[in-house]
Amino acid sequence: MSVVSLSTVYENIIERIEKFTVSRNWKIKSVLTLTFLSLFFASPQFSGYEKTFKEIKGWQAFHQQREHPFTALNFNEASNAAKRTFRLTVPILAFAFHLNDYAIIVFEWLVNILLIYFSLLLFEKITKDKTLALFGTIGFTFIYIGHSGFTDNNAWFDVVAYLFLLLAMLYSNIFLIFIFTFLAAWTDERAVVASFLIFLWWKFNEIKTNDFSFSSFFKLEKKSSTVLFALICYSIIRFLLSKVFDLHTPDKGIGVEVLMNSIHAFPLGLFSALEGFWLLLIVCFVVLLKQKKYSVILSLAAMMFVLLLIAFSVEDITRSAGYMFPVIFISIAVLVEKISQIEMRKILFVCALVCFLFPSYYYASHDHIAVWYKPVFIKAFGLF
Repeated sequence: MSVVSLSTVYENIIERIEKFTVSRNWKIKSVLTLTFLSLFFASPQFSGYEKTFKEIKGWQAFHQQREHPFTALNFNEASNAAKRTFRLTVPILAFAFHLNDYAIIVFEWLVNILLIYFSLLLFEKITKDKTLALFGTIGFTFIYIGHSGFTDNNAWFDVVAYLFLLLAMLYSNIFLIFIFTFLAAWTDERAVVASFLIFLWWKFNEIKTNDFSFSSFFKLEKKSSTVLFALICYSIIRFLLSKVFDLHTPDKGIGVEVLMNSIHAFPLGLFSALEGFWLLLIVCFVVLLKQKKYSVILSLAAMMFVLLLIAFSVEDITRSAGYMFPVIFISIAVLVEKISQIEMRKILFVCALVCFLFPSYYYASHDHIAVWYKPVFIKAFGLF
């Protein structure tokens, strides 16, 4: 196919999307369509839940926390289940509203749909362009983060933490920023580290990237400081719980040994975090480098490095690295001020296309597991 033909196809896609985004309820239509496509191309486990609830250690840990949230977990200290001591958001919610296991599955699906919807709102808020917002949401839906609630059968509840982090970026009310950051921290400890990306997000909003310097970290601004205050409150309460109820998180199964064992998985594990959006980050860093915005580059790179170091120091590489997703929105916020709308559309179109075409999978260093979330038609074919 010639370059002219590809250009024509691209222009036709843009024209159709622009017509679609002026239609009534286009956001609801987009979310429902993307939800269906996500379930189709990364199909969850539709059967065998009863066996899953009984046999998977993650669900056993959830059952114990739902009944006795402030009691130490009795599992192998190297296991994921033993490390859930302070991941209390969903168990306490299930306790408060008397949610059984099937209700929790429905809850995760609903949260995943909300994640897609609010990501669309955030993309539109940043870009002020409906076409760009749709491209961004399409890409977001087809990476691990975008289907983590549909395909979770281990009671990980990462989708809940992802949603809280995204909402902490979307809403500028300091009370909401505090609540969402605080709840994300109690959903998974990786959200605590990811919250520093939320801090950077608000710092870049309060002090534009053109004016940002390392000294900016020491300027007290309301929204970015609220993120830090939420983390301080979380840390104090966690410390008190550990003393009063003798709770702790074991450190076995994490660290240098796991990191060295995960080196072989670096290319696959790294790509699985953001897939096509790595292109967006590369463009963002190149643009910032050309403009000599070294403080912005180093701040983002340092936070990404810490999150990736944590991801490869535990066995759950893809889901851990997924907590890096705020850099997608930060990169777009940087680029929309630096490059034209036409160029931005082309970049996000390619990002979305790569995310859509690349199979959805999950990588863990334990036994070198790469799980493919198979499309419905592959599972159907397997029945024969």
